[in-house]
Amino acid sequence: MANTPANPDDAFLREVDEEFRRSQLLGLWQRYGRIGIAVLLLALGALAGWLFWQDRQEKAAGAAGQALTQAITQLEVGEGARARPVLDAMTRDGPGAYAGLARMVLANDALAGGDKAKARGLYEAIANDEDAPQPLRDAALVKAVRVGFDQLAPAEVVARLKPLAVPGNAWFGVAGELVAVAQVKAGKPDLARPILIAMVKDEGLSPSLRTRAAQLAIAVGVDVATLGIAARPAAAAAPAAGR
Repeated sequence: MANTPANPDDAFLREVDEEFRRSQLLGLWQRYGRIGIAVLLLALGALAGWLFWQDRQEKAAGAAGQALTQAITQLEVGEGARARPVLDAMTRDGPGAYAGLARMVLANDALAGGDKAKARGLYEAIANDEDAPQPLRDAALVKAVRVGFDQLAPAEVVARLKPLAVPGNAWFGVAGELVAVAQVKAGKPDLARPILIAMVKDEGLSPSLRTRAAQLAIAVGVDVATLGIAARPAAAAAPAAGR
């Protein structure tokens, strides 16, 4: 017959091979099947736990965001007595970056109230906190140096802010201005000139920053043509760095 194998032994061997493989699979299931089910259940449990945790985190972040916004509004309308306890609690228990943001708001509040020493201490603490997000640490560092500018040696101002006082950095304008003023204060105007020229030519900076940079640049001997401005600005006046 056409369907009869050329060698009957081949069919027999195939049947034996298939039966052997079935017995192997059955043995593997008997040995590891329960373990596989347990692993699957554990994986599903872990996934459910992670989803629950993520949902809790999102809800906590949403609640913290609302509380922070409300506290800021209360500070703005003179209800600091209600806002500060909430912010203080958030500095300890706030989820994610909200703890650092609450500390920053309290520092700003202290500065607005005229307590520069307290504000500077809070800014310094945030800047030195390795667990805080880097953008928040950079902002706190700039604020700390600006508040304590008059008490800091020019070399310290330069050392602390030089990494931020570079074109392209989000804090280039403010940090660059403070570094340039510190260099002038230290009697090193030649080191201030390149920063000031870069600030004047950086169209991404605010007009007020660029104007102050131009004024100071001209005061330390930078030619108007080098700055690329049409007219000489008003008499140079060093920025009130300590404000």
